[in-house]
Amino acid sequence: MGEELTLSEKITIPSGLINAVIAGYQIALNKTLGKGAAAMTQLLIRDIGEVLEQLLEDSGFELHEITDLQSDIKKAFSMLGISDDVEVEVPNNGTSQGDKYIIKIYDSVFKPVARTLYKKGINYTLSPESFIAAAIVRMAIRKIKPDAQIRVKVLPQKTPDEPLVVEVIIR
Repeated sequence: MGEELTLSEKITIPSGLINAVIAGYQIALNKTLGKGAAAMTQLLIRDIGEVLEQLLEDSGFELHEITDLQSDIKKAFSMLGISDDVEVEVPNNGTSQGDKYIIKIYDSVFKPVARTLYKKGINYTLSPESFIAAAIVRMAIRKIKPDAQIRVKVLPQKTPDEPLVVEVIIR
């Protein structure tokens, strides 16, 4: 196994193991920070997003013009084996907060994490899906506006059977 982060190395790990690790991090974050977990999630999304951007670029994933962002997000989720059922709403015009992209993930390899956390009464804010969505949007936006500020919010699910909804706001 390699000693660097890369998307080119293919190994097989049971999805339950990965999902258990993600759920464990979310549970620990909530126990440690309580309501402050959402702020920590923003920091993680930003920092992990930068790493993911580099991994995606290194793997040859290229974004086209900003008008193709809908298909690029869907393509990335499928290419990474995360989900083939993703919907992206691209803003027609901005709000006072900035441009808002809504990404709905209807099914994902990480869906068991949402179910586990739901049973424990914990919001699923530390989702790998949000990291990936944020990284792709950031890559595309920075081609046009390098100094853009990007905020990612994972909306609480009423039930884990709903789609995971990720809002990405660009200022």
